[in-house]
Amino acid sequence: MSSNIETAENMIDQVISMARDVKGKPDAYPAEELEWIVTSTFNRAVDFYCALQDDMCRKWAEQAITLAELVEDDGHLHQLLQNKFMGLTWDGR
Repeated sequence: MSSNIETAENMIDQVISMARDVKGKPDAYPAEELEWIVTSTFNRAVDFYCALQDDMCRKWAEQAITLAELVEDDGHLHQLLQNKFMGLTWDGR
């Protein structure tokens, strides 16, 4: 795995931790930035899916879905990503 991927994964872990720590507080993680990170992370999962790298796809999709839980939008983004992830086919592509 390239160091760029590892660095990105570490940064996503940090964002998850930071967003959890401040969720619901006045200094909560900026919503637009969090949504952008969620979307970018899920898009990367789709890239892995298209490249037939299923393990990496699952890992990145799970990270995106975890992050989406922290977006304060009544769970809409989280539900959207879960539905999209569940719609992926893993065999016979």
